[in-house]
Amino acid sequence: MKIDERVEQLVRETLHWAVKRQSVEFEEALKAFSDGSTRQSALELLAAVAAFVSADICQGKPTPEQIRQLAEEVAEAEEWSSATSPEVEAFLDAVVTGRPMSGVLPANSAVVLAFVVAASLLSLRPKDEGEWWFNYLDKVEAAIEAAG
Repeated sequence: MKIDERVEQLVRETLHWAVKRQSVEFEEALKAFSDGSTRQSALELLAAVAAFVSADICQGKPTPEQIRQLAEEVAEAEEWSSATSPEVEAFLDAVVTGRPMSGVLPANSAVVLAFVVAASLLSLRPKDEGEWWFNYLDKVEAAIEAAG
């Protein structure tokens, strides 16, 4: 997957506010994704990030039970966002199995959920001392681009 640099920067800025759980700033940052093309590119990148990090956390493709457990952890950690465990589970199941989001979640809620889930997973994953979520995101994006 080739990552659009413009969209990547917007995604990183928005992820920053989601990781910090700053709902006002997060909502403001989401306005950058008002056109369909930018929104779709962001959703594709966030889905790839969520799938990669989920597999990293679970040390392989997550099982349905692992997806359920991750969904519960994310929903609990991200109460500020109003993301529910069933929504997170549906999102994760779709990205892990490669199914399209259409039909799983409404387009607008899928984008918000994609940011919340990706931010939460990036934060939840154990990191080396001194490593921050954005350092890990650099590695994830490099792996996504290398995989094609």
